[in-house]
Amino acid sequence: MPLDPSSELSPALSSDRSLCGGCHRVDRRQFLASASVLSLGVLVSGCGDGIISGPEQVLDAIPTPFRFDPATIPELAQIGGRTVVVSGTAAPVMVERLASAQFRALSLVCPHRGSIVNVEPNGLRCPNHGAVFANDGTWLGGQPTAGLAALDVRRNSDGSLLIGGTLTPPVLGLERNAVVFLTTLSGSVPAPQTVAISNDGGGILGGLAVTLTYGPGQRTGWLSLALSQASAPSTLTLSAQRGTLPIGNYTATVNIAGTGITNGAQTVSVSLLVQDPTTPAALQISTSALSFTAPLGSTPAAQVVQCNNSGGGTLTGLVATVSYGAGGTGWITTILNQTTAPATLTVRPSAGALAAGSYSATVTVSANGVASRTIAVTLSVTAAGLVVTLAAWPALANVGGVAGSVGNVNGGPVAVSRLSATSFAAFSMRCPHAGTTINVVNGTSFRCPNHGALFNSAGVWQPSPQRADNLSTLTVIYTPGAATLTVT
Repeated sequence: MPLDPSSELSPALSSDRSLCGGCHRVDRRQFLASASVLSLGVLVSGCGDGIISGPEQVLDAIPTPFRFDPATIPELAQIGGRTVVVSGTAAPVMVERLASAQFRALSLVCPHRGSIVNVEPNGLRCPNHGAVFANDGTWLGGQPTAGLAALDVRRNSDGSLLIGGTLTPPVLGLERNAVVFLTTLSGSVPAPQTVAISNDGGGILGGLAVTLTYGPGQRTGWLSLALSQASAPSTLTLSAQRGTLPIGNYTATVNIAGTGITNGAQTVSVSLLVQDPTTPAALQISTSALSFTAPLGSTPAAQVVQCNNSGGGTLTGLVATVSYGAGGTGWITTILNQTTAPATLTVRPSAGALAAGSYSATVTVSANGVASRTIAVTLSVTAAGLVVTLAAWPALANVGGVAGSVGNVNGGPVAVSRLSATSFAAFSMRCPHAGTTINVVNGTSFRCPNHGALFNSAGVWQPSPQRADNLSTLTVIYTPGAATLTVT
């Protein structure tokens, strides 16, 4: 169904229905003369003109990020709906709605010769050489080539999308990492609590799954979990019931995992505090340890500690103080929302002027007339650059293994290979011959999809149809045994 020419997406976007007239080949001039939102039908061609050359000029397959409002496009009102968008002088992009708050974007530039592929009811097809692709861009058959380039899609707070740039992996984000339920022997069932789950990276965060582990030697069965959906954004609802539990503090850990996340599974610490109103006041905190990681000069997200009264009466005079270990001082800020329990303590570190390395501190929480509690805090400051979590890329577990598109440095995608048990190399994924984005082959080498240049895991050109220089190397900072490395 053609789109309404009056639809407004942004100052650079408008609508048109007359692109190409059904011919097999859409070159740069035609796209520059057309509008930015296109009916899918105009890219489905059947004239059989037999063109087998490439376009006169290959368009940029990875557009500069642009804003796009899916609410203005009728085809995207339902799951599975698709449309084609052109931004400025970049190549067309197919946008598809996968879920209520999830979208996928694919460049329609064929990796073989740069032709614009056609969007067909059951997939995508290059009209020039016959490469066939699935709806997710995976190459299925015909002319051998790589899959279509997946583009980064980030959802803005107003519901619009930021589309463009090389796809970055998803990052699992949690609204908070500690939940405390309070009740008494004669009290009512605590109200359920929720934790918002978000994708703080790029791409699509799916496959969400939660597992529950109770504290060692403790009673079980008092906590239940429910996910609103298996893809981000999602909401985790936690419900606690005392049942026959006696007075005490009961703990559990909820592990939240997702497909392809770069920061690994995240956890939520849960406590059920069964109070005895007849006993003296006592200070109880939700965790005894906090860990942070931050690049040089940055400020990581704060973490919140719950401070409660596990006994009777009133607990007042809450105060938090900080003592530092060796290496640096002044890098922690603590804020109590009130001085009477229950209260929340917000702990926020700042890498500031700290050098790369590990730092430690102790936060002591005290109150009037009760024993104080301590929180061990660690901060790992990493060198500036792209931080790669090794566990997120299984190929890097073996010497000679290669992982592609682990992130971006200087605006381009990066590949990492393992040279030995204690060393890694990193490369730009732009082919030195013509700047095409190279592909990883079998997790051990590289190939340029356009002209066939081959490179080994060390980025060295191998005899192949296209002569090229070696891949451009990047700097890797890695401490043997560490869980991450940094590329600059």
